[in-house]
Amino acid sequence: MFRNKKILISGALLVTLVFFVSGTYLVRPLWFDEALTIQNFALLPSVKSIYFNYTIPNNQLLYTIMLHFWLKLYSGVCAIDDWMRLLSLLLAGVTLLYTFRRFRVTYGSGVLAVVLISFCCAPPFLLHATALRGYMAGACFSVLTLGAALDYVALGQKRAWIRYFFFSLCAVAVLPSDMLALGAVILYAFPGCGKNFWKNKRFYLLCLTPFMAFALFYLPIFNQLLTVAKVGSNESWKDLPGVLQAVYLPQLFTFAMLLLPASAALLFFRRAGFNMRRTSRAGIWLLPLIPILLFPAPPFPRVFFPLFPFFALLTAAGVRDFTAVFCRLRRRFNRKSWIIGLVILSLSWCCIQQHQHIISAFSGRCGGAGRDDFYSPYYLRPSHLPDATARMALANDTVRNSEGFYFTFNADPWPLMFYLRLNGSGDKLFLFDGPRGMVNELPSACTVILKADESQTALAKRFPGKWKKLFSNVNHQVWSYSL
Repeated sequence: MFRNKKILISGALLVTLVFFVSGTYLVRPLWFDEALTIQNFALLPSVKSIYFNYTIPNNQLLYTIMLHFWLKLYSGVCAIDDWMRLLSLLLAGVTLLYTFRRFRVTYGSGVLAVVLISFCCAPPFLLHATALRGYMAGACFSVLTLGAALDYVALGQKRAWIRYFFFSLCAVAVLPSDMLALGAVILYAFPGCGKNFWKNKRFYLLCLTPFMAFALFYLPIFNQLLTVAKVGSNESWKDLPGVLQAVYLPQLFTFAMLLLPASAALLFFRRAGFNMRRTSRAGIWLLPLIPILLFPAPPFPRVFFPLFPFFALLTAAGVRDFTAVFCRLRRRFNRKSWIIGLVILSLSWCCIQQHQHIISAFSGRCGGAGRDDFYSPYYLRPSHLPDATARMALANDTVRNSEGFYFTFNADPWPLMFYLRLNGSGDKLFLFDGPRGMVNELPSACTVILKADESQTALAKRFPGKWKKLFSNVNHQVWSYSL
């Protein structure tokens, strides 16, 4: 019976996740970074070509390799872009189920279920659980690394260390920035080395293993790594207060209904060993400050998503302790009613977070349409319609008879190219201004796609000729150009 309850709760978590992502999160068009990753990297012919083509941060190496093989499994069961999103959804399910099964004894099934439901139903999780990006993969491998690290410091077994090294390697192979999540693994696990941890060899191997994994994976492409780091720095946020707000507010909003009891638990404890364990793990909350304050330019907030499962565990620890205190202080304390109440409260908050006005308000505080990484970025909004624009364009005779397409950079060229190819554009020429240079001239018969709020006048001066507006929608305006 006890095992059945565990299976029931595990299933409920996964069903809750699938229920929430089955709407607009899963069935949505690709955006710039996703379409670029697919067309430039995931479709390369081999693992070797993907690995050595590490030229921009969009090639999140191990995730791109996984996506490469995932595409080979496509059988036409659903739309190709929806199929590609299922890989991250699968990794999200693994993350939730492993976290529950690995830590249910530590934090209690009821408490951990409440926290994970709050986590998996919040917009930041739902967004990255369906994204063609490696952040959910980084979170998944980081949680698996944590489990292996805890086994290693507890038992000292060689096979536990091998698992720890392997999952560390997988985490950094997705993103170099996942070293931050591996730092969280160390902070979480090292109290298991004992009060005199500096005398324990396991502590030193615990700390060195992520660096060994990083060196093994990136030394063969170290020059490319330096180039990618420079590109990433140029594209990062320049607003320090803004990035602090965009990183920490989503954590507060995600676990809002649980943070008060979780924080209140700290007032009750005076136990031996409490300070070292709690102080070490509380340091995980401060890890984002390291790159934000020390790097020349703060990274995008989405880089910190692999830390979110650790924040969930820290919240679960606080709620567990608060629950235990009340069980001792109140003899008539009904633990089952308390857990049910927390579930209702958390689910109510999750539903409130899904309200469009609330999401828009959160998004505005986290950078707005162009910078928000967790709530309502431009590519989650109803106005993002590259797939509709591509279908409408190819249904037009003038477009079908043109020699090629020119896209402005603001029009999101990569998803437009993806959906034009998907809808039968054939071998037409695609042109846009980008890092490789500016377009000097257009073909004699060309289709030009601009963002809806862009002015066509400047382009008409740059490319003299005959211009005719074909159609427009909330996302784009499409023009015919000829000499």
